[in-house]
Amino acid sequence: MTTIHAERATDSPLTIGGRAFRSRLMVGTGKYRNNGDMVRAIEASGAEIVTVAVRRVDLDRSKDEGILYHLSPEQYFLLANTAGCYTADEAMRYARLSREAGFNEFVKLEVIGDRETLLPDTEGLLTAARELAREGFKVLAYTND
Repeated sequence: MTTIHAERATDSPLTIGGRAFRSRLMVGTGKYRNNGDMVRAIEASGAEIVTVAVRRVDLDRSKDEGILYHLSPEQYFLLANTAGCYTADEAMRYARLSREAGFNEFVKLEVIGDRETLLPDTEGLLTAARELAREGFKVLAYTND
């Protein structure tokens, strides 16, 4: 099988929270048929930042069937994601869990406001973002407003 790697942009780096990245592309770990397809797609994308939905993954890196077993934190910047959270409290709980599980202080914060469209609850998002920022998290808020 031929492996194709996307060329990384050579312009100025993307800097978020004091951390510089060559690629501006962020990719997720969900919706793949299997872990092999996920790894190949992420490698081919050239992305450095990979989001991980904390609610939906086994956080035990030693299990070879788990997503985290296949993604090296030395190779990728693993960005914890609160996807699937419907309240500020739930999103904050999963953000804190991610940090306890060994993720970094960055979090892609999502608080869903509408189950049909999955549009965010902006008030809940702001509540969670303010508190997590006070706790030292670097919050990347997923919002439409």
